[in-house]
Amino acid sequence: MISTEYMGLELKSPVIVSSGPLTQNIVSLKKAEDAGAGAVVLKSIFEEQIEKDVSAEVEGNAQYLEHSDAEESFASFSRDRYIDRYMKLLTEAKKSLSIPVIASVSAKTMDSWIDYAERFVKCGADGIELNYYPISSDASVSGADVDKRLFSFAEKARAAIDGPLSIKIGYKYSSLASVISILDKIGINGIVLFNRFFRPDIDIDSLSFTSGSPVSDENEYAEALRWIGLMSGEVKADLVGNTGIHDGKTVVKMLLSGAKAVEVCTAVIQKGFSRITEMNSFIESWMEKHGYSALSDFIGILSQEHIADGWKWERTQFLKTIGQ
Repeated sequence: MISTEYMGLELKSPVIVSSGPLTQNIVSLKKAEDAGAGAVVLKSIFEEQIEKDVSAEVEGNAQYLEHSDAEESFASFSRDRYIDRYMKLLTEAKKSLSIPVIASVSAKTMDSWIDYAERFVKCGADGIELNYYPISSDASVSGADVDKRLFSFAEKARAAIDGPLSIKIGYKYSSLASVISILDKIGINGIVLFNRFFRPDIDIDSLSFTSGSPVSDENEYAEALRWIGLMSGEVKADLVGNTGIHDGKTVVKMLLSGAKAVEVCTAVIQKGFSRITEMNSFIESWMEKHGYSALSDFIGILSQEHIADGWKWERTQFLKTIGQ
């Protein structure tokens, strides 16, 4: 039995298909469910992209929008059209799927984050996943101020949004243990570790700015594994592993460290939806081999609080150099 509970939601499998190209249409969402996914996170709605597209539409229709009121009304209508399209996908997903459907929001302003999330809850979203991580490029802003903004955001979101609420964060905080602990105290139900962000790159032939690879590789799970192992025994919030999870073996590792579930994307893009089935089958065979009848029998048994040499989760340096 590989069912689990995440944010109070019953999942038939700990494998969640994360926000991405595989969760932006009903056909793919159904394939994910049929392959054995425990839940799906719809592709994020990005306020930044909406604003960019709306600006292009306004510019393209400038000759018809001579008055500022007309331009403002047109822009507002265009924004609502993008949001309505997302709500339509959410509504259709809820009608078509029997597994939990989680809406994902990535906005620039607090008002937009809450506005989008509230609309999606009313449409029947089983949960909301908020993507939050600032690029602290302003040297006048201290790390403490960056953290305070995150906590203020989490408090406002928690107060405004009914139902299961998770936050997907990055790991580059000065005290990640404190950040996770405070988010837990605020009442965030789930914390996804970690977001995989846009990575800048440079094309040295065209001398232009470009983007790095959007996909993860199978060795990128270590930081998520470490922090789940360190924090799963200290917080009530459900922790979820994300990034670099390509097979059932890595899923089991995450569960042993204390994760309630994992989010996968790249592995399914590269190997197809059958990869979910393979992950579930591996978990089942591993459980049978080790005598476990339920995930709850072993989730977190190797977290820092449950092993004698828990200090190893905090180790950052090699004791020996490679080759010695």
